Amino acid sequence: MQEMWKTFFSSGSFIPHGHCYLWHTPLVWLHVASDSIIALAYFSIPITLVYFISKREDLPFNWIFALFGAFIVACGITHLLELWTLWHPTYWLSGTMKAITALFSFATAILLLDLIPQALALPSPAQLESANQLLEAEIVERQLAEAALQKAKEELEIRVEERTAELKSQTQHLEFANRLLGSEIVERQLAEAALQKAKEELEIRVEERTAELKCQAQQLNQALCELQQAQSKLIHSEKMSSLGQLVAGVAHEINNPINFIYGNLTHTREYADSLLEVVNIYQEQYPNPLPTVQEKIESVDLGFIISDLPKILISMKNGAERIFGIVKSLRIFSRHDEAEMKLADIHEGIESTLMILQSRLNAKPGLWSIQVLKEYANLPKIECYPGQLNQVFMNIMANAIDALEDDGHNKSIEANEANPRLIKISTKLLDSEMVEIRITNNGPEITESVIEQLFNPFFTTKPVGKGTGLGLSIGYQIITVRHKGELQCISAPGKGAEFIIKIPTSLQSTFKKPQTT
Repeated sequence: MQEMWKTFFSSGSFIPHGHCYLWHTPLVWLHVASDSIIALAYFSIPITLVYFISKREDLPFNWIFALFGAFIVACGITHLLELWTLWHPTYWLSGTMKAITALFSFATAILLLDLIPQALALPSPAQLESANQLLEAEIVERQLAEAALQKAKEELEIRVEERTAELKSQTQHLEFANRLLGSEIVERQLAEAALQKAKEELEIRVEERTAELKCQAQQLNQALCELQQAQSKLIHSEKMSSLGQLVAGVAHEINNPINFIYGNLTHTREYADSLLEVVNIYQEQYPNPLPTVQEKIESVDLGFIISDLPKILISMKNGAERIFGIVKSLRIFSRHDEAEMKLADIHEGIESTLMILQSRLNAKPGLWSIQVLKEYANLPKIECYPGQLNQVFMNIMANAIDALEDDGHNKSIEANEANPRLIKISTKLLDSEMVEIRITNNGPEITESVIEQLFNPFFTTKPVGKGTGLGLSIGYQIITVRHKGELQCISAPGKGAEFIIKIPTSLQSTFKKPQTT
């Protein structure tokens, strides 16, 4: 910007305009004198126009005179710059001033075209004289009308005085009748006051009875809600207990045969390596076997078996280790033998929950897999109810997966590729007495009205048959009542939803603290 202004006011590589006149003195002074006189005349004309406008404030279209003045001033400046460029070649400045003058002149011409019909519509002196004569005739008519009105006013005053005397007489008769009515009104007012008092007493009794009935109705509703919550919690607790027993039983039943398989895989691998080593030695010692042996080797594809058998054994080992991991996660998640409060590793519970939900995290037709980002802090073991905490993690993560799946089905494949589905789990030690777990997903926003009811029993936004509305409600009770912690949900447009869990590291010390009100 600074360079542009410097170029604007600089001479650059141009030559002064005087070179065009070959610096011929008479010619130069002719242009100097002509442009000076023209500029002086251009500057004096706007002054005269401004003086004229100030003296004739009633003049219509006085703005056109101001516009003419601006246009003439611009013309004067243009002539002064013509003098300046005789010796200083600042042609950018001179050209810009000419452009400004062109704008003023063009605007004046356009506005003048629009003004001509209005100026022609102004009345002529003859028309003004005719209008003046009509006004004088109208004034005479008004004076005659005023004289007639004055006479009518005097007659009206006389009639009003006569009518006033008549009204006074009638007023005396009305006052007597009014006194009679007054006594009757007093009697009616006393009766109305007694009636109003009885009405107020009745309303007070009705309000008291209504309040009693309302209080009883509220107590009944509260008792019903508590009964429903207790019933739903009992049903859910029984379901979770049965599920825990079932999971623990399945894990135990799977654990025995998989131990047998995994324990024998090492020996199987050693035996297979020994057999393959014998086959290799045989092939080295007898490169030309009997036709029957050679035919059998070709029919079973011995080379493929030698290369594929170790891979099969490795795959079987990996599968067995995977089953071991799943069984361990099932046992950790169910916590069938850990229903009481004890020291537990939060991360272990989260990992077991993720292991159980792994099949739902994998890619599906039309949907990419859900990425899980974990940011674990170095947390100590905390006093808690591990099985119940795992239940909270399961409910929150399952809801997050449901939300991401629904959101993914509503988007195109390109949109899902551009914005991959993500669940982020982070843990943090707030202080020596509190642990924070955050579970975030980049799914759709949860509105403020839904957040207000999110932890209410039987509240759900899922279709009928897909959700009971108890998972988050029971999870809220587990965190806030059983663990004396906090559970909250925050959401913003374009940022998905985040559940924040805060629980104390030691429940024993929390229970010992005095309750404050």
